[in-house]
Amino acid sequence: MIQQQTAIARWCERIVEGGWLLAVVFIPSYFNLLSSRHFEPDKSTSLRAIVLVMAAAAIIRWLEGLNNAPPKPKSEDTAKQPPGRLKRIWSRITSVPLSIPVLVYIVVFLFATIVSVTPYMSFWGSYQRLQGTYTHLSYIALGAIVVLNMRRREQLERLVTISVLGSLVAVGYGLIQHYQLDPLPWGGDVVSRIASTMGNSIFVAAYFIMIIPFALYLTIAAAHTASQSPSSKRPGVDWGWAISYVLLVLGSLAIVFAAIQFVAVVRTNDLRYWWVYPGSLVVAFLLYLVPTLRPHSADRINISMLLPGIVAITYVLMLGLFFSSGQSTGGQEVRPYGERGGTEWPIWMIGGIISIIVSYTLMFVLPRRSSPQTALFMRLQSIGMLIITLLLLVVTFYTQSRGPWIGAGAGLFVFFTLLLWKAWQRARTEGLPRATLWRNLLIGEIALTIAMGAFIVIFNFSNAPVFVELREVPYIGRMGRLLDTSPGTTGDVRMKIWFGDEITNGAVGLITSNPVRALVGWGPESMFVAYNPFYPPSLANVEARGASPDRSHQAYLDELVTKGLFGLISYLFVILSFFALAWRLLQRVTEWRMQVLFIACISIVVAHSVEGLTGIPIVATLMLLWIAMAVLVVSGSLAGQYSLDGQEPDLTEAASESPEPVERKGQKATKGRGSRRQTAAGHGSRRTGSSRRRATGSSGLLGGLLYTIIAVIAFAFVWSINVSNVFADMRFQQGKIYTESAQANLQRHLEGLTFFVDAINLEPEQDFYYLSLGRNLMSLVDIRRQMDGTEFGETVDDARVETLLRQPNDQSIQQFVLEMPLQELMSYAEAVLLRAYEINPRNKDHSANLGRLYSFWYSRLTQDPAQLQQALEWYERANEAAPNDVVIMNEYARTYVLLAEVNREQPDQTVVQEYYEQANALLSEAKRLDPLYSETELLLADVLRLQGNYTEATDRYLVLLKENPQALSNQIELIATSMQSEPEQLQRLLEGYEATVADETENPAPLYAIIGRLAFLIGDLPGAEAAYASQVELEPNNAQARQNYTLVLSDTQQYQRAASEAEVLLTLVQSQDQQRAVQVQVLIDYLKNRAAGD
Repeated sequence: MIQQQTAIARWCERIVEGGWLLAVVFIPSYFNLLSSRHFEPDKSTSLRAIVLVMAAAAIIRWLEGLNNAPPKPKSEDTAKQPPGRLKRIWSRITSVPLSIPVLVYIVVFLFATIVSVTPYMSFWGSYQRLQGTYTHLSYIALGAIVVLNMRRREQLERLVTISVLGSLVAVGYGLIQHYQLDPLPWGGDVVSRIASTMGNSIFVAAYFIMIIPFALYLTIAAAHTASQSPSSKRPGVDWGWAISYVLLVLGSLAIVFAAIQFVAVVRTNDLRYWWVYPGSLVVAFLLYLVPTLRPHSADRINISMLLPGIVAITYVLMLGLFFSSGQSTGGQEVRPYGERGGTEWPIWMIGGIISIIVSYTLMFVLPRRSSPQTALFMRLQSIGMLIITLLLLVVTFYTQSRGPWIGAGAGLFVFFTLLLWKAWQRARTEGLPRATLWRNLLIGEIALTIAMGAFIVIFNFSNAPVFVELREVPYIGRMGRLLDTSPGTTGDVRMKIWFGDEITNGAVGLITSNPVRALVGWGPESMFVAYNPFYPPSLANVEARGASPDRSHQAYLDELVTKGLFGLISYLFVILSFFALAWRLLQRVTEWRMQVLFIACISIVVAHSVEGLTGIPIVATLMLLWIAMAVLVVSGSLAGQYSLDGQEPDLTEAASESPEPVERKGQKATKGRGSRRQTAAGHGSRRTGSSRRRATGSSGLLGGLLYTIIAVIAFAFVWSINVSNVFADMRFQQGKIYTESAQANLQRHLEGLTFFVDAINLEPEQDFYYLSLGRNLMSLVDIRRQMDGTEFGETVDDARVETLLRQPNDQSIQQFVLEMPLQELMSYAEAVLLRAYEINPRNKDHSANLGRLYSFWYSRLTQDPAQLQQALEWYERANEAAPNDVVIMNEYARTYVLLAEVNREQPDQTVVQEYYEQANALLSEAKRLDPLYSETELLLADVLRLQGNYTEATDRYLVLLKENPQALSNQIELIATSMQSEPEQLQRLLEGYEATVADETENPAPLYAIIGRLAFLIGDLPGAEAAYASQVELEPNNAQARQNYTLVLSDTQQYQRAASEAEVLLTLVQSQDQQRAVQVQVLIDYLKNRAAGD
């Protein structure tokens, strides 16, 4: 006897299915301009939140099923069930294909997290990516929920279809970027290499290549159904329904694009419009659902079909209302980025709604069919999916990402090889004349692949003129440089990260450095801190200096780094088990549509696995990986190969649902030719048979209370560990906008402070936020110390971060900081940075920042050598954590130099020499590690100068000047002043600059200023005059240049010319600095008097 579902169970089923459908649309397309990270972490938290809600609904549905399950006969309990609860549980687990490999992988993942060098970060994920154990468990949970809750063929087809339609947002935005219609000013080049909704061309291409097989499956499946469907007697109706669905899709894309334009041009100081872009994605998702509900064959248009349109109209009306209200009350402005546009967002929004309304109008007007789909309708569906496939290929090409290109090639080769092989095998078995055609196509496809592979090999190795020229062709030429590891290339970066350089061994060195860690790994998300001792210094000349890689750009190396050999073996166990299951199903199941779906799943995993050889798995691709595996497992069950209910499939049951989703329930189903019936019986007989037990419809008060508790816990976790994470980062981004702007004065730093405090209160274990708060407090100290009447005060020993964080409101925080003496405020900055260090002591930046704090404390406030000693201690820790970071090493050496200068007047000069020797030793090591870093050579020259070795110091300065004309610009005044007693060396520097300025074409004006200063110091006033005259000619609005020129003219007794220049100077400064304007006026009067002979 089969029980019907209760209302609670039905709603839970809808929530669960809605969750996985929302995930495949929302996650790839979502990005958050209001947060600091924009892409991956926001996608991760969104997925985790969706999975939590799904898990809660699935648990409630399961409990509801237990509550309403029919009692089992005693004979079944005693004869069929294995003895013992543990054995029953084990039998239930092992009945699900891939369950054992996945459980092994989970156990290894959890063990690697427990023994990680950074357990907290390993579980929750790093700030930059948020790809910790929790996120990975969410991917697995998503796949498991699909396997354990998908029960009908239509659900399977809906998931695949929505996955393909969901990619259109990323496809469309990629095309918008390529054709320079993007209203957003991204930092990189997104025209020649589109990044779409993922912020990285490699990432978005890696996602596209996993969608292409599903799109091909839908194309081929629709074409196959069309070949078996009757001709259309009313083709106009078929065209009408096709146009209706196309209008829905186009309308959704118009609304999404309008939302992107809106967030680009509508500026506010708060987060009031956080919902606009994600809301548009939800609207698009709901509209994509409509075609899968098949209103063209429904008895009537029901509420589930109408709801997406209602939501779309409501969304647009809400946006218009909120925007109008904001315009009338203030607090927002409409301002595009330059000439990028975006102010036409209302036109796109209205156009999208019109498209949707027309679509729904057609749905109501067009007649609905009760017969099977016509050949024309299915051909139109096939053409639509083919167009999407071609668009996916085009935008993948526009990414210029070679790793995904190769992954796509591998996936497509597997797809078409298996497809043609099964078509040939099928035709040969049935004795069809097309067997020869399929065989020839298979041979041709393999031959073409071999030829293309040979061409790529020759393209990369041959230096024939034709190939040399072809390598310079945009897009195509990149395939001729796959093995290019010349300096500065992506190949060079990867080789350095993987194998290091002559100093270190990179990721391979990290893996082999510790036998135990080689087995268990350093922990998920741990590479950022574990890699530092193996960081190749030469990488800093290619990538951002001081940045430590957190990924190897090679998925399998990452497995070894983070989870060791156990992790790699367990991961490969999952993948190989998947391929084994797919191959077994492909051999046993003979239904053509199912075979194509199996092939698509295989192709997806192949493409992902090959792309991982040079790429980084991301949220969207890992989600699709586990969904593809879940689709395969569910497909095998629906094909009758096994039961996912822990029971043998009932092979005698008649099909309750058609294996062809285009046929309605009750219509004749296509029979399989295998040893088992290709029916939905694979999930047991829960939905078949003639006898059903009526559900009780109520779980009672206790059950309702339990369900409420589960829901409350789920939503509490959704907020506390997902939504709050994003909201904290949005507050953090607001703070950065205030503190990092060019107009960051005292008030803006105070406003930024409140946002940083808010971010920390929301995420108290996020060390990155403490780092920024500490810097902010130091900036406040620096600004306030330059203000009159500021009290320095004394340091405090009981400064606690909580005192700052627990201020009742923003005004209290700002007042608390403003009233605090500077020394006490520095004590709070110290406490904040110490907290960051306590949270993540392996992060080199925290040790280095504490060193910088004490150096700042010494130089800006106390001049207390004890502060420099503390700075040394922290720089030593930073140097131990990152022994190959020459930036930290140079700062460490500079601190020794400062201590030497502090003790220069001491009678015992032994300590001074020891400090200089320590500095020289560090700088020499830095020079050995990275000879190309000019800052090291500059510091070495400075040490020589401070030790009185002026000739050697000048030699080094001249070498630097020859390499970079601006190398000394920031400290030339200090250098020149300290060598005033050495006019010969100043003359050498002057000659060096004069030789350099002749070759400097980009920005020679600052060099003329330096020449003028050096000439003045050695008494060459005519030379100084000529130099300043050249600078003024190049920069006529530079007030400082005009002032220097005026003074030199005065010194050469050219008072009339000097007065004329001073008058020009007055016009430059009088609108900006009144005090300076008064001084200039006094100078003018003086010069005029001297010119008059007074």
